Amino acid sequence: MSLCKVGLPVSLDNNDFGRLLPFFVAVCIHTIVGSITSAPLWVKGLSKILPLICLCVFILNHGKDFISQRRRVQRLLLALLFSAAGDVLLLMNNTKIFIVGAAMFALAHCFYTWAFGFEPLNMKAGGVIGVAVMLGLTFLSTCSTINQVLLLCCYCSLIGLMSWRANAPVLFCSHRLPPRVTGAMGAWLFMVSDFVLATNLLCFTVPFQNLIVMGTYYMAQLFITLGLVKENEKID
Repeated sequence: MSLCKVGLPVSLDNNDFGRLLPFFVAVCIHTIVGSITSAPLWVKGLSKILPLICLCVFILNHGKDFISQRRRVQRLLLALLFSAAGDVLLLMNNTKIFIVGAAMFALAHCFYTWAFGFEPLNMKAGGVIGVAVMLGLTFLSTCSTINQVLLLCCYCSLIGLMSWRANAPVLFCSHRLPPRVTGAMGAWLFMVSDFVLATNLLCFTVPFQNLIVMGTYYMAQLFITLGLVKENEKID
C-alpha cells in the first residue's frame, strides 16, 4: 500500500503499519504527558524518548542479518540513540546540561550524515540548503549573544550538512527514488523543528511551539528512518 496519498512517498505493507503503530501511540502518549505540567520529570523524559525507542524497535524487527549487513542502518540506530540522549538532557533546567544535550544532537546529525552518504555530491542542493541555513542563522543572531551565535554556527553547520546529504539525491535530480525523497523531507522537517525551538528560546514565544516543535521533530525522525530503511531493503 502506497502512502503517497497522505504525503509520504514510500510504500508500506501491513507488517510495516503494525510495526509503526507503537510509534504513533507513543507520540500520542507524549502529547498527553507533555500537557500535564505537574508530571514528574522522569515521566516526561520517558514519554519524550518513547517514540524514538519505537523507531529503534521498528529497525530491529527487520532482523539481525538486515542490520549487520547494512552499515547505514547501524549508523541510523546510533543517530536515534544520540537523539534520545539529547531529548532527555534538553529537559534539564541547567544551561551546561542543555549544551551537552545539544552536543548529543550534533553527534546524531553526524551519524545521519554518514548514513545518508556522500554520493552524489550535488553542490546545487548544498547551495539551496546553505542559503536556508544562513537565513535562519542570520535571523537568530539578531537576538543572541556572541557565545550563542558561535554555538548556533557550529550546530547549524552540522544540521545543514545532514540536510544537504539527505537532499543531494533529490534536489535538481531527474530521477528521484521514493525512499530518498522521504529522507529529504525528514531533513527539512528537522530543520524546521530546530528553528522554531531556537526562535522560542532566543527571540520570542512562538504560539503552540511545543506542538510545532515536537510534531515536526517526530515526523522528521519517522521520515528519515523510513527513508533509510526502505532504501536499504532494496540492497541484497
